[in-house]
Amino acid sequence: MSGTILTTSGIDSLVSAFQAQQSNLFIAPLLTAQTKYQNLSSAYSTIISKVNTLVTGLSGFTATDNTSVFAAIAANSSNTNFVSATATNSASVGNYAIRVEQLAKSDIAVSQSLASSTANAITGTHTFQIVTGSPTGDLTSNVSVTFGTGETNQTVMQKIADAVNSNLAVVTSQSLAPASTYAGAASTLSFNVGGTVTTVSVNAGGSNSETYDQLLNDLVQNINANVSGVTAQKITDPNNPANEMLQITVNDPTKSLSISDSSGTLAADLGITTSNLIGASGVVTASSFSPSTGNSQFSLTSKNTGLDYIIKNISDTGSGTALSSINFNLGTTRTTFNQTTNTAGFVYSDTTLANNQLNAKLNFNGLEIQRDSNTISDLANGVTFTLNSVMQTSDPTANVSISSDVSSMTSQINSFITKFNDLYTYLKTNSAVSSTNGRGLLSGDTNSSSILNLMSQTSISPVSGLPANVLNLLSSIGISFDSTNGLSVTDSTQLSQSLTNNLSQVEQLFNSTNGIANTLYNSLNPYIGATGYLTSEQSSFDSNVQNYSDRITTQQTNISTAADNLRTQYEKLQAQLVDLTNTAQTYFGVSLTDYFNS
Repeated sequence: MSGTILTTSGIDSLVSAFQAQQSNLFIAPLLTAQTKYQNLSSAYSTIISKVNTLVTGLSGFTATDNTSVFAAIAANSSNTNFVSATATNSASVGNYAIRVEQLAKSDIAVSQSLASSTANAITGTHTFQIVTGSPTGDLTSNVSVTFGTGETNQTVMQKIADAVNSNLAVVTSQSLAPASTYAGAASTLSFNVGGTVTTVSVNAGGSNSETYDQLLNDLVQNINANVSGVTAQKITDPNNPANEMLQITVNDPTKSLSISDSSGTLAADLGITTSNLIGASGVVTASSFSPSTGNSQFSLTSKNTGLDYIIKNISDTGSGTALSSINFNLGTTRTTFNQTTNTAGFVYSDTTLANNQLNAKLNFNGLEIQRDSNTISDLANGVTFTLNSVMQTSDPTANVSISSDVSSMTSQINSFITKFNDLYTYLKTNSAVSSTNGRGLLSGDTNSSSILNLMSQTSISPVSGLPANVLNLLSSIGISFDSTNGLSVTDSTQLSQSLTNNLSQVEQLFNSTNGIANTLYNSLNPYIGATGYLTSEQSSFDSNVQNYSDRITTQQTNISTAADNLRTQYEKLQAQLVDLTNTAQTYFGVSLTDYFNS
């Protein structure tokens, strides 16, 4: 028997049994306690998250300005086929009668229809100019396009369209000899990019005279470092490779560029003075299409609707004949396009304010109104009207009403109830004590009890400071409290009527000094944040978890050391038994095992 016990496997079994017994005795209780604090820390993480969610959601209920939940405004149209509307909380309650007489349109110019496959004699590089209107002044676009030999009318139109649709605003200086010295004085350049003005100073001229190469390097560096929205670079003059030029490109085609001298004459000396230059791709769209089989036609369309954005000039420049080659060199004349006579021109030729077809026209509360766009936001503060279709005489006038948005308020109240109940039921469930499930994890937890008491008392108590004859209880607006499940809307009709007929009283119920929202907000805030009650208690739980972890590690080390000592003792006994067995075999001719078994 002893021989069997003191085998290697027997010793392993004895040591393992010892370790298990010691772990049950010393480590198991520590693990149980550690798990409890881990669960509490996890529960507090959940509570903190739910309190944060509720507190954050209360901000709209505590507000007294137009960010308040109760300041929500809705816009409703009697016929959205013609007019729709949206409103912000800054809008005033009111009603507007609208008749849509004309929708805003984009200006369109159309070329002659030409045989697609007919050879066009144009070759080489050609330039042309497009001038468009804007509320702040006319905008100029310079376009360049290169043609090869053997171009047809169709390919010429397509190349012009491609050039327009990819065109950016580019300013290029005069051709400059790099080694020559700039003789002008130090200057400051003014860059206006889309309405944002930036100045760039260059210390050239006088005792700081630089060669043009050095000057251009300075300009490139200073412009790129200081002027947002443009890219400056030094380029080789394509017509004289020995010379250099400064090139400035506007990155956003919708933004115009103006360059002038704030001081000195550098802009004028370099030939880069410009005003309201813009990329054609930012203001118009060019198209090449086939109106009938075998024919091609070209059109320009303003990207913005309305009379302010008309196309004012379409002209070849210099020796260019790109537009003339397709009979589209219209200049400043607003010839009317005529498909029957194949006359190039504008689809909407009348640019008088009274008769133009480009502006939106509407009768607004009896007044005749025009706007550039079908989306109008400057007629009534906080209200945006969208014109969708022209009315016929037989169509009834569309009425747009601006009123309190009861639907939005109801939705926000329901959201508040959901967040309230999410926290309340979590605390209630985990604080419960029952014969079936025993004590909940949060049973006896002071913070949980305090928050539960706060939430229940706030839900059922009258708001102090409000007169008795006004709505001062949640139950008075159709919201009830149940100690198990929290809040619920038990009378939706009563809630809707309260919001419709007594909005100011409902608002005070929530956002007065002692209102529901302010009470919850002010009382719950101390529980959250870096130094909040919940955060501090959770930190204590985490410290206990770590403490138990350290104690467990110590006990594991002690048990491991004791087990090693026990193993050593058993191994010594095993060695002694082996010696005795060998001695018995030598002197008695029989093993000890056989001797004791005989």
